[in-house]
Amino acid sequence: MSARNMIEAHTRVFASLDKFCLERNDPVKNAGAARWTAVSGKVDKERLLFAELKLSLSFADSLKIGRFDLADTSFFCTVGLDLPEEVDFLQEEDFGGGMLTAILDELAPLPVRSTSEIRNVVEVEDKVLTPDYKGHASSLIAMLFPEIRCFSVRNLADEETQRVFFLLCLSAASRGTLWMNSQLRETLTLIAELSPVAIPYRTLCRSIFDTDPSALFMALYRCLEALYAYSHTTKLMGRLSIQEPWSNVAQILEETLSWRPREEQSLGTLLRYAVLDDLRAILVAMGENASDEGDIVNRATKRIYNLRNSLVHYRPFHQSFQAEKVDWNRLCEATALLVLHVYDSAVTA
Repeated sequence: MSARNMIEAHTRVFASLDKFCLERNDPVKNAGAARWTAVSGKVDKERLLFAELKLSLSFADSLKIGRFDLADTSFFCTVGLDLPEEVDFLQEEDFGGGMLTAILDELAPLPVRSTSEIRNVVEVEDKVLTPDYKGHASSLIAMLFPEIRCFSVRNLADEETQRVFFLLCLSAASRGTLWMNSQLRETLTLIAELSPVAIPYRTLCRSIFDTDPSALFMALYRCLEALYAYSHTTKLMGRLSIQEPWSNVAQILEETLSWRPREEQSLGTLLRYAVLDDLRAILVAMGENASDEGDIVNRATKRIYNLRNSLVHYRPFHQSFQAEKVDWNRLCEATALLVLHVYDSAVTA
């Protein structure tokens, strides 16, 4: 385990505050002076030295998530997320200046206070000007940034990281500041039960904070897209008696033969595994009469694929699409259920 250099980490954090003020034409008088955030005890010092950033996700300059590992404990640190008081699956941790410095150094969020507020903190003292300087109080440094919280869990596999990121994003969405209703959020929570190997959790996380609801639909569509090679690949594996995860074989096929399944045809094949009520709900959400039985799978395939093309492509043919006529909460909820049921029927069958 490599140790983080404490002096360099503290220096980078205060240098970022100096730079923030300088770029706004309000320079810090003691910019570049030796300053640091006071570390509170042995445990806090160990976290600064040895907590290793494993993965991070940035949604904006002041909205970030990161996973840090130390021994068998993982710390999920959030910056700027409006989370509930408790997050069911994680234990909230108190943290001092050491962990705070690690978070600010690695995730590098921008401060949210004015330059005068920043200067009132960082100019007050430093190693040269202040006798017996012990470092800045962590509470004073933390208040310059969006709310930072730290949660822990033990013995968590690396591949589970983005699943936890997704659940944290959904917890933030539960505060009611976004366009999604509670029923949709509850349905999305079920997605976290699916394998992180095939589910694009990073894309789903970003879509939750997008003010355009079509971003969430496209993220859910990509969950289906990840399975397009499933039926072809598993059939080939059966013929050749290959004992490997299907996703590995599909990746090899694409890398070596440049083979990819045809999209609309693959979507139609995949939807044969769907629950018809999910497909009917999707048609209704897009303003179509679903009481007319016909070939529900074929109709849903065409509507889903056409919607996807309207959102992805910019051609005159697609510009007649009217997003305001789509019931996005209902559409995304039905699509999330479709993903759950297709994965359950197709992948676990």
